[in-house]
Amino acid sequence: MQRDALNDLARRMLHRIETGTTDSEERPHRLDVAAYMDPEAFAEERRVLFREHPQIVCFSAEIREPGDYLTHDDTGVPILVLRGRDGVARAFLNACRHRGARLLSGRGQVGRRITCPYHAWSYELSGSLASITAEATVGAVDHAAHGLRELPLAERHGLVWVRPTQGPAIDADALLGGMAPWVASFELEKLHPVARRDLAMRTNWKLALDTFCEGYHFAPLHPRTIAVTSHSNVMTWDRFGRNHRLGFPSKSIAELRGRPEDEWDAHVHMALVHFLFPNVILFLAPGVAYLFQLYPGESVDRHLTRYNLFSRRPVENDETHRKVMEEHFEFIFSVVEHEDYRVSASVQRSFSSGLCEYTIFGKNEPSLVHMHRAFREAIGRDPTEVLRPL
Repeated sequence: MQRDALNDLARRMLHRIETGTTDSEERPHRLDVAAYMDPEAFAEERRVLFREHPQIVCFSAEIREPGDYLTHDDTGVPILVLRGRDGVARAFLNACRHRGARLLSGRGQVGRRITCPYHAWSYELSGSLASITAEATVGAVDHAAHGLRELPLAERHGLVWVRPTQGPAIDADALLGGMAPWVASFELEKLHPVARRDLAMRTNWKLALDTFCEGYHFAPLHPRTIAVTSHSNVMTWDRFGRNHRLGFPSKSIAELRGRPEDEWDAHVHMALVHFLFPNVILFLAPGVAYLFQLYPGESVDRHLTRYNLFSRRPVENDETHRKVMEEHFEFIFSVVEHEDYRVSASVQRSFSSGLCEYTIFGKNEPSLVHMHRAFREAIGRDPTEVLRPL
């Protein structure tokens, strides 16, 4: 499936390059600045999109072995994700049932049990309460009723979703909206973590997200970086429910012209950027995968981006490969921080002035129209209140 699909994308890209066109909406749109600046809508986004909606918290590869764990706090709910001795990934409220103390921090390997640092109550990796320190002095506590608070988790296609609030099971394939076979074909569960870094910015989280979702800016903003190897203002766009996939052709794609398609290695000639609702950018390349997770900050004009790089080859025992991967990591981080997010911060300052009424999404930026419409619909607001054709 993947080879045929990649060849199809390459044909579409070649056609767009030859005709000087790009995948488009029928008309340009205007988005009122209120979409980025309204504190009431911002509060609804934090509640609905980041508390009630399942979040992609990590790749399966980050909790590969039994006992591997990581913690996640970006929704305001302290979450503990770990793989049990039975190989099953589970998520819990990262709080002891005794007095609510935090159990674990960061990432790592847990021992036979999880032990609270406050009073040393301990839990099995399945979440059940294992022991109470000096239990005779504590008194009768029902062990069965006081295991860790479990949160809904789904592990599918190498991705791990957690809902920060309790509720029904998560249907990961439904969340992917038809993208599941495509994502599965990349075998994300076989990836190897390389590096991660955080970037806190004075921008609304959606303003930062916008920078990943169009290629119109490549030539003017990235003349010495991305635009050196990639076509500007040429892309394919495919929608999968609330998600989308963008395909950006490299200039090297010209090498495919005139060659039999069964000889094409199309993926090396394109960048594939996936938006997974509501806040994840997944960039899948032949040898690497990038995971960007964007979270709203404490105010409407602040956000946090978590950036992760994964390799298809192990890096632990290959210093040459590790160095190449780390250099690539630094390159992408620098482009995002000093080029994309620098402009995003300037847009935030313009919007904060109160003198900008709206921003324009061109016909050639269909993913932005789709994405912002989905945000408004998800929080129960009419998109046409802020998003309208010009």
